[in-house]
Amino acid sequence: MVRFDSITPLSELIKKLEKPWDFNETFKAYWIGYTDDMYSIALYKDKAIEKLTDFIDTSHNVHAKDGALYTLHLIGINFRVVGRFSEDFEDKNAREALLKYLDDKELNETVMFLIMRDPWLSDIPKLMEYLSEPDRDYAKVLSALQRYAFKGKPFDQEIKDTIFNKGIDIASPDASIMQSMYALIAFQNELKPYLIVDNEIIESKEWKKSLSELAVRKTQIEKLSFEYFISWDRDFSYCEFNKPYYYRFIDHKVEIYGPIKARQIWLDWWQGLQQSEKKKLFSSNHVN
Repeated sequence: MVRFDSITPLSELIKKLEKPWDFNETFKAYWIGYTDDMYSIALYKDKAIEKLTDFIDTSHNVHAKDGALYTLHLIGINFRVVGRFSEDFEDKNAREALLKYLDDKELNETVMFLIMRDPWLSDIPKLMEYLSEPDRDYAKVLSALQRYAFKGKPFDQEIKDTIFNKGIDIASPDASIMQSMYALIAFQNELKPYLIVDNEIIESKEWKKSLSELAVRKTQIEKLSFEYFISWDRDFSYCEFNKPYYYRFIDHKVEIYGPIKARQIWLDWWQGLQQSEKKKLFSSNHVN
């Protein structure tokens, strides 16, 4: 239930974002519990967008800025908080306002979390530009890109080989198997030479730590196939950033890379596209 405030002026409603606020509880990880004030601001739709961006540009309160970004998102989805692994973002002006803060170090994570809930192909040039700049945190952009499905994508292709349907026993010292290196280690051991893990991952502290933990304590869980593992990861990427590594399917083999190599593969792909291809591919909005 939402309590709309249609009496307080828009400018004062926006200023209320400076005060401490918490999301309304939805009891569903895939729904955002916007606040009553956010709903009340969003009633103004496009009329509120410029005032919200002015507020973000002048505020020194990061939490308040985040609140303004969530309000822009609420305008963008036209108040419709529906679906589980999909969401319809409809307002182009609200999306452009969100993307304005892609380069902001403090707001980058919130911006990426909100736009990846409904990927638009027109985001891609901006995301590639972000990846092309040096000395940035690329993790959120790389993780979000798994939700952008289109022909010719350099990662996350459909896996068309029954070997990756094979159930494999996964050993895990804790319950975080679906977002850990433990499963990846088991898949690498069992699916050689069809699954190749790049040295960037094998030499990482996360991989070495997982190997050490497995050497001390192993807990068997039910069999898990790589294809199911990837499917689960893709579905729940709607809710959070859960991509510590990135896969591509080439010549009946799965190659798995860390963020350094993944970033370079994305940039090489982008640079290899003709301008006409870029214009044609990214002149539309929704992926689906």
